[in-house]
Amino acid sequence: MENKVKKSNNLKYIILCLLIIILINIAGYFILNSVFEEDIVTNIGEKKIDISIQSDEELQLVKAEKFEIPEHISATVPIFMYHFILDDYGNFPDTENFLKPETLEEQLKYISENGYDTIYIDELDDLYKYDKPVALTFDDCFVYFYDNAFPLLKKYNQKATIFIITDYINGENYLTEDQLKEIADSGLVKIESHTKTHDYLDEMTYEEQLEQAVESKERLESITGQEVSVYCYPTGRYNQTTLDIIKDYYDFGLEMLGGVYDSDVDTNPYQIPRIYANRSMSLSTFASYLAQSRVYY
Repeated sequence: MENKVKKSNNLKYIILCLLIIILINIAGYFILNSVFEEDIVTNIGEKKIDISIQSDEELQLVKAEKFEIPEHISATVPIFMYHFILDDYGNFPDTENFLKPETLEEQLKYISENGYDTIYIDELDDLYKYDKPVALTFDDCFVYFYDNAFPLLKKYNQKATIFIITDYINGENYLTEDQLKEIADSGLVKIESHTKTHDYLDEMTYEEQLEQAVESKERLESITGQEVSVYCYPTGRYNQTTLDIIKDYYDFGLEMLGGVYDSDVDTNPYQIPRIYANRSMSLSTFASYLAQSRVYY
């Protein structure tokens, strides 16, 4: 009799324990489900974003915010300097300044087919975005750029930076305001300053240089509606006065020559070197410069 009572009590105890375990699991399920539905968040830094209501576009923004820019970036970037894109150079003595349109097309095709990233000069601060950056720059930019270079940039979907002499705008064989606006609105070309008159900066007074830098910037910004942040020295001539002035108005200054840009060597943003892309440059030479492009951490 005693054994039966003990067995009965043990059975009741086991049943009670099972009931308690079942109730705990049921309660836990509802608590966790409630927390998941109402309070689940993902933390990025100190910002909390409710992932239960995010669209695809919002999730892309989250990914962008989560990306951390490396503390130190080193890069070598070939920056090519062009002048006129034209078959016939006529009576001009500087024949090397006239690159054939077919040569430019060969170069753009090579860039496109070999995975290089064309960048604007004002992206030299954002090189972490690219693997194989290269910059194409065009000085002076008479109407030949609009007629012969711009269509090729659109054809191959490549970016470039052009430098405009503002006193020449609307003049003979030069770009008009409407053309400049069209070029700027394309999203493929950044328009920057090449001074007002294209005279030697190193022979000017402080006041004359200030006028060249400020008034050219203001005029271009009024035409394009876009910030002008790069200054290109005519014929590569400048002096310390030039550097003292433009640091208050521009982010970068471009020299005429100097080879491939190396961020660890060319540390002054107002003395950025370039490669002269002349009429005699072969595609193999062009490719050898491109091969030096790299970004590393």
